[in-house]
Formats: sequence, C-alpha cells, structure tokens
Amino acid sequence: MPSITLDDLYVDVALHGPEDGQPLLLIHGWPDDASTWDEVAPELAANGFRVIVPTLRGFGMTRFRDTDVPRTGNSAMLAMDMIALLDALGVDRFMVAGHDWGSNTAEALAVGWPDRVERMAMLSTPPRLGGMPTPPFEQTQRQWYHWFMATARGAEAVRTDRRGFTHLHWVNWSPPGWFDEATFDRVAQSFDNLDWVDVTLHSYRARWGEAELDPRSTWLEDKVKATKTLSLPTLYIHGDADGVNPPSTAEDVRTKFAGPFARITMTGVGHFPQRENPQAVVRHLLTLFAGNPAALTDVTDRNLSMKKAAPYAAGIAAIGLVAAAAAGVAHAQGRSAQLTQVAQFDHQATGVAVTEDGRRFVNFPRWTDDAPISVAEVMKDGSLRPYPDAKWNSWRNARANELPVGDYFVCVQSIVLDGHGNLWVLDPGAPGNEKILEGAPKLVRIDLSSNTVTKTILVPGDVALQGTYLNDIRFSPDGKTGYITDSGTRGAIIVVDLESGKSHRALDGHPSTQIDKTVKVTLDGKPLVRPDGRQPAFASDGIAISKDGKTLYYQALTGKTLYSIDTAKLRSDVSEADRAAAVKTVAQTHVADGLWMSQAGVLYLTSPTDYSIKRLNGSDVETVLTDRRLRWPDTFSEGRDGTMYVTASHIQDTNWFTPGAPPSIKTQLFSFASAK
Repeated sequence: MPSITLDDLYVDVALHGPEDGQPLLLIHGWPDDASTWDEVAPELAANGFRVIVPTLRGFGMTRFRDTDVPRTGNSAMLAMDMIALLDALGVDRFMVAGHDWGSNTAEALAVGWPDRVERMAMLSTPPRLGGMPTPPFEQTQRQWYHWFMATARGAEAVRTDRRGFTHLHWVNWSPPGWFDEATFDRVAQSFDNLDWVDVTLHSYRARWGEAELDPRSTWLEDKVKATKTLSLPTLYIHGDADGVNPPSTAEDVRTKFAGPFARITMTGVGHFPQRENPQAVVRHLLTLFAGNPAALTDVTDRNLSMKKAAPYAAGIAAIGLVAAAAAGVAHAQGRSAQLTQVAQFDHQATGVAVTEDGRRFVNFPRWTDDAPISVAEVMKDGSLRPYPDAKWNSWRNARANELPVGDYFVCVQSIVLDGHGNLWVLDPGAPGNEKILEGAPKLVRIDLSSNTVTKTILVPGDVALQGTYLNDIRFSPDGKTGYITDSGTRGAIIVVDLESGKSHRALDGHPSTQIDKTVKVTLDGKPLVRPDGRQPAFASDGIAISKDGKTLYYQALTGKTLYSIDTAKLRSDVSEADRAAAVKTVAQTHVADGLWMSQAGVLYLTSPTDYSIKRLNGSDVETVLTDRRLRWPDTFSEGRDGTMYVTASHIQDTNWFTPGAPPSIKTQLFSFASAK
C-alpha cells in the first residue's frame, strides 16, 4: 500500500480502479481495519470507480508524524483526516461508504463538506445527527464497552489485552461461525499500532463527554449536533442479527434524511456485513453509487450466502463461554502485552538494526525465495526503501552468472551498527544456505550520513571455507575489529581487522563453536525436521560482546550452552591451544538464535522453540516474555531509548520444514521494553 503524508499523519491507503474513475471513499470501523473492504473494493473498481481505502489513525501502518500530536479519535477528527487525504490525492467531489466508526465519519464528511460529498452509505452504525442522547438501558447494556473504557481500570485492561477485548466483540456482534481465527489474527495485527489504544479510548470517551474533543474539530462536532437532516442520497445497511446495533437502533434513521434514502436489512447478518456477505453489500452499494437515487427503496435482503468459517467462535458462543473468552483469549492465543508489532514483510527477514536517531533497517536472506530486496530501510509509513540504493539490491538468483557477486548483495544474513556511524552488511554469499558463490562472502560498510558504501571487505576462500555460513557480527568498541560466527558445516569465530581487511578463523572446530549432537530441536512437543528427516543443524550462531569489548559471548543455535572468551585471545598471534584454554562456560541455556548485550548490560537470548525472549541472570536464564507471534525469534537490535527490537523469521514455516509452503513467507518485526 502507498503512504500519503499529511500534516499530522502518514496514512496507509490502498487505491483500486482507474485513476480517472469516480472517486469512492471506503472507511473502515472498529474493531476492524481496511482489509474489511478486501472483497468489496475490487468489485467496485471493476465497475469503473476510483476506490480509495485508507487505514484510520491509530490502526495498522498509519502513523502519527510527531509525538506531540494528540492521539484523538472523535469522528469529526477522522473526517478531517479524510478530507486532508482526499486533498492530497487531488480529489474534490466524491462518494463515501463507511462502516461503524467509518459510518459516523462519513456522516461528518457530509455535514462538514456538503458541496463535496455526492452520495453516502452508512453501515451498521446509525447517524448522530442532532446529538447523542443517553441510550435506553437495553442498548446501554449492549454498549457496555463504552462505559468500561471510561474507567481507569477498564482503560488499563484494554491496554493490557487489546486482542482479548476486540475478539470478544467479534464473537458477540455477529452470528456464530462468521469468522475464522486466522482472519481475526490478521486484522488484530492492526491493533498492535502503538497509538491504537489511545485513539480508541479517546473516541469512546469523547462521544459521551468523558474526554475533551480535539479542539481542531470542535466546529465540526458542533455542526453535526446542530444538523437535524441531510439531503444527499443515502443508504443505511445493517444486519438483523447485529449484536451491538440491532434493528431497533435504526428505527428513526429515515427521519434524518430529507433526500433519496433506503434502509437495507440483511437477514442472518451481524455487525460486519461487508465481511459476512460482501457480494450482497457490493450489489447494494452499486444501486446507490451507480444507479438512479430516485429509485432507492427499502429492502429486506434474504440472500444468505454468508461466508462461513471455522466453528471456533460458534462453539464458544453455543456453549456459553463468551465471558470466559473475554478473560482468557489472550492467554489462549499466547500473546504478551509486552510485545508490539512494528512492521510486517512479505519475505523472510532475519536481521534488524536501529540507529541512534530512530532509523530502522532489516535484511532479507535468499533462503527459500529470490527476495527482491536484500537490505531495506523501513520508512515511517512502513514501506521499504532499498538500502543504500537499488543497484546494490539488484542481484537475483536468476542472474547469478551475469552480475559480479562482490559488487552486489547476494544473500544477506545480518546487518549491524558499529557505533561509529556505519551500518555493516554481512553477506555469506550462499543463497539457500547452500554453496558459497566464489567471491561473494563479504562485509559491506555503509556510511549512514551519506547513505553510500564506503568499504567492502571480501572474506577469502581460506577463511570462508566451502560450507561456511557467515551468520552474525559484533564490533569492538573502537570499531577496528569485527567478530563473526560461522554457523556452517564447521563452526568457528571469524575475526576481521576492519582497517586492513585481513581475517582469520579462530576456535575452528572447537567444541564450543560446534553443533551439540545431543540437542533435538522441537516445537510444540514435536521434532522440527525436513521431509528427509534432517533437523536444523547450525553451529556457532548467536553472538554478543560486553560493553567494554573485552568479552565475547557465543552459542551454537543447535546447542544448549552459552560460552565466552576474552577477545584478546582471538588475536591472530594467539595459538589455538591458548584460545581453547580461555573458553569459559557461562550458562546452560536452550536452543537460541540471536544474542544481544543491552545498553543496561543485560544479555538477551531468543528462544525459538517456545516462542520466547529470555535473559541471563547470573548463570541462570529467565523468561522475559512469551508470545506465539514470535515464530522463530531471530535477531535483536536496540533503540536509543532502550527499546528492544526482534525479528520473527518463521523458519519453521518455510518450505524447508513445511512441505507445500510458498517460497515467500510473511515475517514481522516486533519491539518490547528492555530491562533496566
């Protein structure tokens, strides 16, 4: 999705249909995201409309540009966002359909800009024209969550378990079986936006006077309250099985509209008609937007071609466990309130680096697919910019014999900052984690101020042996030495003089850098194996360095022991016997991929087999957080404020271990607060 920059926001927006088509704005609701229109927008675009589907503030990849901007969510403010977006797109007159929050946002647009809004469809949430009286007690009971969020404890509960809170509404608001858990899980990722809770709380509190309106929007909120009727052609679509806004809440909707109007009641449909029966919704929207408004007429739509899903939600509702679902869904789904999704990618990501000024970088190795980008900067709007440029990222497996491997990223495994203004790219030069391409293993230094490559260090064939896989790197505090783990056939620590470019192998074949053959990698109690029975077999992998640079920590991924060595013993003039004698056992651990020594001196370890982040406490290992979204937590980085970042590389989901999986898999970048 492209991102549009507004005064306050970077708005994530999907565009469908011809650019010269009649503009049609689709606004999503709560708790939902822009994907609610996925089966509606393309059909409308196919009928010639230019369909614009934004993600609202506080949701998904839409971001605030400044920390000082109020995280407000009242309908008038959302409407003002929409106008700013349409202005940025060069759209003057438009038609609009909105669901839930989007319904009242559409209404505010029609009130505030009547010369621009031509026709309007409101789904599932009635208009607020003339103000919002306190609802009858029966409706107040259905809207318990409004009042719940007005309390301090309620707000904290939502902040702690946003997914459990929203999942309950999906269960309660529509008939049993209308959604599957995978769909909810995808949508709920939009609620991981750092501002989602604040925007949500403000939206519900402000509408009942429990929070101040965004002062910039007061004029529009007042105008909505003062407006008794609208005259533009309008359609009100709702389900007769809506668990939060049943048909009784729409009894006086017709009185709010003086022009062409129709009320569409969809039988057997709940609060999410565009998800539950998108074909019928498209049909009714086309009647409004492409037809003659004078022909609008009330309809009871008995087309029951509702999309059916797995029976999970139906089972909960049927056996009366809705209350239990509210309390326990987060636990059942294995989610941690400590973990926040920062970004999602369409290809397998392994490495991450976060700079002092907040720039974020990720890399994509060519393991199971021919990733179109090897190193990318994650922009504020969530888009990816090839870094440092498109040329360095233009190598492809299909062109392996055409491009010089030393001048392009071939199979980047990690990206690490050296603390001296540079990002180093570690390229093992072995696509598919298989054969090294001669001349491809290298370190590439990129100056962050100029975004240019300033040095390339090739790792020669007598150091990057065939079977070597350069995995991760750490730097001495003075920026003169790099330490690389070789996780390939014969583990080692590779030491690189970053000034001369010379390198050598250390602890080559030493037990501390090798696979532990007694370790069996298991997930959910089952061995993780390839179709031919092979388990993951990675030698020295995770690596960390003490803040003073005097101690290097490392571990084989297929291992259970954390080791350390005095970095002075890794110099080229030290004998292997002396090095071996200097190796120390730090702790008995677990299968671990990434290691990180934090600014606070805490050593973190990823734990892929139980979806966890752990840390070292003396010689013991303790759990920081567990979250089943961490499908193979891989690599760490740390922000200036101490926020920890970790990639989930989904190794178990690749076609290495999941036959039939596509070559490209979705992966994520997460963050969590570090220990002090």
